[in-house]
Amino acid sequence: MGKILGDGSLISTLTGKSYRLQVEQKAEHKDYVLWTAGIFEDWVLTQPKYLQQHRSFRFRTISHYQLTEYREIFYPVGKKIIPKNIKEIFVDPISLAVWFMDDGSLSTSKKTITISTHSFSRDENRLLIDCLKRNFNLQVNLNWDSKGCRLYVPVSNINKFKELVFPYMHPNMVYKLPLTP
Repeated sequence: MGKILGDGSLISTLTGKSYRLQVEQKAEHKDYVLWTAGIFEDWVLTQPKYLQQHRSFRFRTISHYQLTEYREIFYPVGKKIIPKNIKEIFVDPISLAVWFMDDGSLSTSKKTITISTHSFSRDENRLLIDCLKRNFNLQVNLNWDSKGCRLYVPVSNINKFKELVFPYMHPNMVYKLPLTP
């Protein structure tokens, strides 16, 4: 779930009838890509490959009916959306950690955390805010930058956020968490 919300994409097979997960990260995050591929090891037939043109590592899973179901939920008209039932399906802290590792960032000067949600509408961001409050007891706000809106974890909730995600963080991605609140 976190990978679908984050940098993962559900791509069509040649027949267009089923889907597989594609994960790509910049080369500096190779170990994170390998870790992610390990989570999907039963569905990954070839190791992540280095793509010189993008300076990144990428892998794809096999197609699977469960991924096709998620494609129907998250891409009903071809563009990734936040489904209205996100509160029912985004419930696990490891999913939150993966999403944060993909799309989260840390402002070291302010010691604040943001999650990039620029591609989602304001209403979709509000669905995410409600989901994080209900399922993880996190207070999260909308914040704007030059790209649009994103989620912002207030300083008062950073320790709670860290407690939720830290146990699942890959060592190469811990730099995204502040050392102190």
